[in-house]
Amino acid sequence: MVELIPPPDPLSLLPPFLACLPIAFASTRPPPALGPLLSPILRQRVNLLNSTNSSSSNDTWLTLLSWDHEKASALQDIVQSKQFEPHPVSGELELGDVENMSFKRLDRETLRAQVPIPEWDMTAIYVWCGEDDAGKGWKVAELLPYDQDLECDRSWSASTTEATNLFEGSDATSDSIRRGQDSLMTDLNNTQEQDDSDYWAQYDRTPGRTPSNKRSPAPAASNHLWSQSEQVYYARYSSVQPAMDSEDPDEQSRETGDGSLDNQAFASIMARSQHVKPVLDTTTRTESAILGPQPSPPLSRDSDTVAKLEETAEYHSLSEVGVRQHIGSSIKSMYRLARSCGMERAEFARIVERELEVLGLLGD
Repeated sequence: MVELIPPPDPLSLLPPFLACLPIAFASTRPPPALGPLLSPILRQRVNLLNSTNSSSSNDTWLTLLSWDHEKASALQDIVQSKQFEPHPVSGELELGDVENMSFKRLDRETLRAQVPIPEWDMTAIYVWCGEDDAGKGWKVAELLPYDQDLECDRSWSASTTEATNLFEGSDATSDSIRRGQDSLMTDLNNTQEQDDSDYWAQYDRTPGRTPSNKRSPAPAASNHLWSQSEQVYYARYSSVQPAMDSEDPDEQSRETGDGSLDNQAFASIMARSQHVKPVLDTTTRTESAILGPQPSPPLSRDSDTVAKLEETAEYHSLSEVGVRQHIGSSIKSMYRLARSCGMERAEFARIVERELEVLGLLGD
């Protein structure tokens, strides 16, 4: 329920307020009588900012009575140009015509009154204070230079009742707009929830059992060919050499070393070494059994010597090939070990060269 507020009485409110204004040019502090006449917010503004606004000598606490900086400067010039002399008979300031008051309700608890003072070129804005330490009543909310456009503003009403009715009408319009917006948002949310429900309901309509296996419409021959191709494809992995396997038969056969004999020569030598000697022994035994002991001619001795030399050369060649292969396999194993530890190829080569130099220092 809106409180019934009586209109302000300018003849009792303005004279004590206007009498405090010229004191601003004589004292840096507002008079004690000014505080109860101001609204709580304006009173705190004057008390707090006046104590910190001592750096500028041209501005007085009058500039704190207006919330607009430009209007505050103009207000100070107006007060400075006026003569605040009381009437010689009544002893009070003559206000002139102050009957054109207007009202404006900002919300259910805030009601303002505009009191223009044309003869003083000022307009006082009052606000109704229901709860104040200085007492209940109309308090000065702002002091402005006189503005005729502000006086003709249609947002201000001629009485408190009209101001209340105008506020309630605008408030009802705002409430209807707000309700319409809320209804629209509710419909949108309901539509979105319905869409979400329909979406998730599709999963509820899905059958719980596993669907039966259905054959592909493709012919069986193509399926057989496809599985066979897959088998061929995966069969390739059986011939892949694992990366962690230290012995690779392909590498050993491909990287045997710089020997004087290749792999085929090595195989042929091994075959001849296994078959030559038994053949010679068999022939010798057969001849000796038939002919008996006979002296060997010089030519046979030379042939035996050549055969022994060839066997010795083949043996040394085989030994050399075996040693070379062993050295190569050992170096490759050590290199794989170094790579597994994160060692680079250049570092491994330097270690091998350094060890060879050390062996050179130690001697053969």
